[in-house]
Amino acid sequence: MRRTFIIAALAASAVGLLSSAAGAAGTGDWHPAPSEPFVTSGVCSFTMKGDIVRDTTEARTLSTYPDGSVEVEEARGPLAIRFTNMSTGRSVVRDLSGHGIIHYFQDGGREYRLDGGGSVPVRVDSPGFPQGWYILHGSFTVVGHTDGTRIFSDVHATVENLCETLA
Repeated sequence: MRRTFIIAALAASAVGLLSSAAGAAGTGDWHPAPSEPFVTSGVCSFTMKGDIVRDTTEARTLSTYPDGSVEVEEARGPLAIRFTNMSTGRSVVRDLSGHGIIHYFQDGGREYRLDGGGSVPVRVDSPGFPQGWYILHGSFTVVGHTDGTRIFSDVHATVENLCETLA
């Protein structure tokens, strides 16, 4: 299974969007965790395309559940993505490099603790962050629930909504 942890430093992720293969390497071993280009709708009022400009991110498993699935993962490294409004062709490149710890809940939700850059699509209005595609730079925590809501906490970061930037 591929995960997107668009942080970069994921995330992605994702996202991230920084992705890694579950259990690709043994617990503690760093392995490449490249993000993949994407096209998505349902976040902004337009279809968004993401092209990877630079990516040498890597991840490692810190702990697993008894069934062997990843419980906690760490990711780090440089990641830059070009985000494009497919309706207008307008685009921006954002550096999402950084470091993150991802806790995968057994119900499918995730908690991301990130330092550096992060790219977080919010498909459903969430407390403090309405629907949009957010780029954050700094330190923050995001919990993604299976119903699509995202709960942001400990946000010490600059925040940009790409839906507004690229409209």
